[in-house]
Amino acid sequence: MNIFTFFYRLTIFIACMSISGIVLAAPAKVPLALLINVEGDVSVSKDGHKFFPVTTKERFIMDGHHVQTGANGKAELIFLQKDTMCGIQPDSHIEILNGYIKKVTGKFTDLESSEKILEDIDREYLHAMKYTISRKSKSKKDKIDMSLPKSISACKAFPLLIWENCGQEYNYRLTVGSNKFDVPPSKDAVVRFSLPEIKPGEYEYSVEVLKAGEIIYKPRRTATLTILADDASKPLLASKALIEKKAQGNLLLLGMRLEQNDIESAAYDAYDRYFQTHPDENEMRPFFIRACHNLKLKDLKMDQLLLFSPEGAGGRGLSR
Repeated sequence: MNIFTFFYRLTIFIACMSISGIVLAAPAKVPLALLINVEGDVSVSKDGHKFFPVTTKERFIMDGHHVQTGANGKAELIFLQKDTMCGIQPDSHIEILNGYIKKVTGKFTDLESSEKILEDIDREYLHAMKYTISRKSKSKKDKIDMSLPKSISACKAFPLLIWENCGQEYNYRLTVGSNKFDVPPSKDAVVRFSLPEIKPGEYEYSVEVLKAGEIIYKPRRTATLTILADDASKPLLASKALIEKKAQGNLLLLGMRLEQNDIESAAYDAYDRYFQTHPDENEMRPFFIRACHNLKLKDLKMDQLLLFSPEGAGGRGLSR
């Protein structure tokens, strides 16, 4: 293909996209640092002009964002690049560009290695962004339609199973292999059930919906639940210990590591707890949206999509 043909086809492609009403967005910025141990007056900005206070002890920093400390402010930054950490002293202003400190006003100190605690977060973020494109509306509640992921995992340290709640008037019967568990009604948007200790292995599992003791929904087919053995869980537990050591037990990082091990229910729970305390951090919401998608939580996915837009535009805090 010569260069003329290439640009001709590119022009036709862009024209077709415009006619269909599809807008080509700029490449998404990715999280390249994690701000931790925030004390005093610390604020962040996505353009270096309009700053918003950091009201939590931790916050992810996107590429191109700025961090500023006041006279009584200080914090630490964990970088994805080179696995480094630094301490930001009072009256300082830094910009993160391509994962490094571009511009410094004030003082910062080098700290110990981050031991690759942020490894994969940029790649995982871009993957999660794919799930932020949806044109579907919320499902109608005139009939019960319980959906489960085709396969899912759990382990002794993370025995949680989650599925969408059909309503407060319903209870459930969970079947895992030959084991049956009666699950009471829930007032939450999801139903949470912690499995008792079950022998490691692969099981068929399903959830029936009951009302007044009668089964009103029975799935057409079963799904697959894998209970990981202790040896298979060791890398995940090591990641959890590192997150507690280096990043104050950051729940979003934990959720990402759980997803990498197909432990989707516990990942959803970690993200849910993270955004309860970090509602303004819309830039990171794609992780939560992906977890909802993987668990077939259609309505909850739509709720999260309504809170999210590229770089959090329309949201609160830094996203404004």
